[in-house]
Amino acid sequence: MTVDRPTPPLPISYLLRSQIRPGQTLPPTQAHQVMLHCALDAAGVPVRRDDADAVARIAELDYATVNAVIAWLRVVRPAAC
Repeated sequence: MTVDRPTPPLPISYLLRSQIRPGQTLPPTQAHQVMLHCALDAAGVPVRRDDADAVARIAELDYATVNAVIAWLRVVRPAAC
């Protein structure tokens, strides 16, 4: 049984989102997208144009599921070129 946890607030940088006042937080789906992009970047996984749609779809899922995907990415080791 999983516990439905809300997405923790992710602050918005004034430089990145000038239309939103500093101190506000992103909606969960947008916060999930940022978290996923950061996790992919940290894992060394490039996000191609076609991948952006997949990231957006995953970001629509609940926090626990997104967090599980991020945990999987933490163990990814890209193959050497």
